[in-house]
Amino acid sequence: MSASPWHAIRKVPVEQLRGKTLRFLVPSLEPPYVNYINFTPSAVKDHGYNPGVVVEIMKDIGKTLNLTYELVVTNDTKWGNLVNGTWNGAFGRLYKGEADMIAGATIMQYDRSLISDLTYPFEFELTGMLIRTPIRYSDHTFLIVTQPFKWEVWGLTAIAILASGIVLKLLTRVLGSLGEHQYSPFDSVWIFFSIFVQQGLPHQPSSWTCRILLALWWLAAMTLMATFTGSLVALFAVQRINLPFTSVEGMLRSIKAGHYIMLMDVNSQTRTEMIAESNISLFKELWHEMSVNKRVKYVDGLQRGVDMVKASEGGLVLVGSMVTLEYYAFVDCQLTLIPEGFLPTYLSIPLLKNSPFSTYFSSRIQELNERGFIQKWMRDYLVYLASRRTTKCNETMTETGNLSLRRAQGAFWLLLAGLSLAFLFLFVEYIYSWLKARMFKSSPRSLQSMSTDNISTLKSSKSFGAPTRESMSTSSDTEGSFSRGRNALNLSLPLRSLPSMKSEDLKLDDHQSPLDHSLEIFEERF
Repeated sequence: MSASPWHAIRKVPVEQLRGKTLRFLVPSLEPPYVNYINFTPSAVKDHGYNPGVVVEIMKDIGKTLNLTYELVVTNDTKWGNLVNGTWNGAFGRLYKGEADMIAGATIMQYDRSLISDLTYPFEFELTGMLIRTPIRYSDHTFLIVTQPFKWEVWGLTAIAILASGIVLKLLTRVLGSLGEHQYSPFDSVWIFFSIFVQQGLPHQPSSWTCRILLALWWLAAMTLMATFTGSLVALFAVQRINLPFTSVEGMLRSIKAGHYIMLMDVNSQTRTEMIAESNISLFKELWHEMSVNKRVKYVDGLQRGVDMVKASEGGLVLVGSMVTLEYYAFVDCQLTLIPEGFLPTYLSIPLLKNSPFSTYFSSRIQELNERGFIQKWMRDYLVYLASRRTTKCNETMTETGNLSLRRAQGAFWLLLAGLSLAFLFLFVEYIYSWLKARMFKSSPRSLQSMSTDNISTLKSSKSFGAPTRESMSTSSDTEGSFSRGRNALNLSLPLRSLPSMKSEDLKLDDHQSPLDHSLEIFEERF
């Protein structure tokens, strides 16, 4: 890179920056920003990975300006903050002039900018939450039903089937005069259920109105079933973790309920101060739990917090740099990083106040960031961790082999539910048929009783002699009664069921009419 001969702000000639010695402090090692302190070219080969983003930036600028770095040894691992008007920790020593810069990823704050020169930010970072990986247990009873679609989707599908059935019934009713096939209300709803489960129809509608409705329903059903099938494939292929919470709001609820306690690095109080000074109601509630209810423990370094989380059986959540916690979670399957972060921050490198190197560092950091070197150094460290990763967890491996009954039992529960409903409706239909038969049995006289009554009526009436002209013209009621009696006999007695009559049965008494004789024969035979 051909650097500008003059400093961008203070007009410091670059030549005046060459060959200088810079004293630096290292509060703590925080991968991937500070992995180790070694500026020699052979260090990368010896360790197998780069020394970290901050050290790589220092190496690049030191090579360009021919700088010499001198490590200031200190036992104080705190970054430092303002206490009673006095700065302590690494910023306190920088403010006193005991060092020229701090080799670390510093969160940019206004108070810190008053006593130091903060360079151009090289990274935007969120605050992460690290927990122990929960046991991967979940109820698979209705997995095949509840997981592919949520209950809202199932409910909306049921409503759509019912509403479409009503619309189809109305359409067929209106189009009945045009010869459209008429469906019952139940059949109208059942048609759309058959379409949803990819089944055919017993009778296709003849009008284009109904055909278009069913065609669009088929397309929608195909999309839903394809989505259902794809969700099942993804569900059975990879196991998922049921996290206790997925956001800072969920963490706050868990802390209030007493399920979790926060762990924070005592050496870096910046995030604690950000929570305490925030005017957002969420962080006010979180600070109340931390300060009043003592739902926080401070540990000496993130590594100590990681060890405590791993040793616990749950109930601890480590809050810190999301990028750093992501690396810890990547190399150890006992740890899980909550995917959503909070408290966004910018990271920079602090130098001595009014340092002649401040603007040059900022310009070079901006250029390295724009060229992608910052992300490359972070990615290289992640690749190294992936290549050295030997700890495997069975829970994170993709399941292979046959589908177990534990995960497929939902289909059999559906089958059992279908059989139970079938027997239930069989009982309901039997009761309905029995009640219907009782209602018809208690209705007015049956046809057979009507026939017997007519025969008795005819018998108890006067004997009918040979018909005369007077009797034929006297009353029409007698003729009607005779006709009804004859019709009743014809309806209730089929010809093939009549018994054979002997010749002596046809003999008449002296005072007996043919009709009376016939009635006596019917009474004897039936």
